Amino acid sequence: MAHRPLTFDLAAEIAETVRPALSDAVATTDLGEVTQDKGGGHTAHKVDDVAEQVLFDALRRRGFQGQVFSEEAGLVRLGAEPRMIVCDPYCNTTLTFHGVRESAVAVYEYTVEGEFLSGAIADIQIPRVVWADPDTGAHVSNLSGDTRAAACSSVQRVEDAFLVVSLLKRNRRQHPPLTLLAGPKLLGTVDGAIVAARIAVGEVDGFVDHEFGQPSYETLAYELVARAGGRVTDPAGEPIDFGAIVRGLGRGEVRRHRILAIANPSLHRDVRAHLAG
Repeated sequence: MAHRPLTFDLAAEIAETVRPALSDAVATTDLGEVTQDKGGGHTAHKVDDVAEQVLFDALRRRGFQGQVFSEEAGLVRLGAEPRMIVCDPYCNTTLTFHGVRESAVAVYEYTVEGEFLSGAIADIQIPRVVWADPDTGAHVSNLSGDTRAAACSSVQRVEDAFLVVSLLKRNRRQHPPLTLLAGPKLLGTVDGAIVAARIAVGEVDGFVDHEFGQPSYETLAYELVARAGGRVTDPAGEPIDFGAIVRGLGRGEVRRHRILAIANPSLHRDVRAHLAG
């Protein structure tokens, strides 16, 4: 069995702290309390704060001495080692407290120069973690202990595919890709790291955010798709430079990155053709 990296342990620990609380109606109400208005319609909830505290407690227990970029805390320096943890401690918070349980915990580790060391996305709905490292590739592990290789699907045409298009929020629906929306066999609109995890294990065939873009710390989820055999580019077909994103986060910069994360090259070409149409 492949050795599970630090990011696996961190993602699993946060998920296993949060998941039981969300099954308790009283705790869920408490965790939904808004603790911060971040502007632009974005808020932080108590669950975000709890998950982030688990992250930092776990890093300190392990003596981590690098940098951390977390969605709520921003850039935090715990020491001088040339390593960086990037974390979205609880992805899709707002959906959770509107009754839509499509959420994940995402943790990645890079060198400060942007070299990938490992990444892990823990599924809140299912007790499993999708993860990857440079040596052994992408995997999915049930928390009961079973591990198998993760691989994207082989669906090659849009009409046979389950695609997710980032249209959930109002500002993303101003310029919808109408020719693409009409094509897929199945279509979803939820975005975030949970979508990347499901593409990497072949349950979803692709993700399209061609107009507005994903924030830097969420874009990194799609490196796991690439390591599971997917094709990850911008809408023009140029590869996403994950290393450059990490170097930007190391300066405290968060940008938006338009992205096509598609299971394989043939389907990627078909998605781009539908967007062009």
